[in-house]
Amino acid sequence: ESLKVIEEGLPKPRFLRVHKSYIVSLEHIDSIERSRIFISDAVIPIGDTYKDQFFGAIEGKNFG
Repeated sequence: ESLKVIEEGLPKPRFLRVHKSYIVSLEHIDSIERSRIFISDAVIPIGDTYKDQFFGAIEGKNFG
């Protein structure tokens, strides 16, 4: 399946596409630094295409 198909099957408030190759669970984000998301030992880039959507969705939430 393509990532787009997987994304459409996930609950929107909890999962967000942040890069052409990544979907993240907001519940598991440890911290955010500039254009990077940290989840455990993983560092996930935030793609330029997804920045506005991502930062709009997390506005008011606290991470790390």
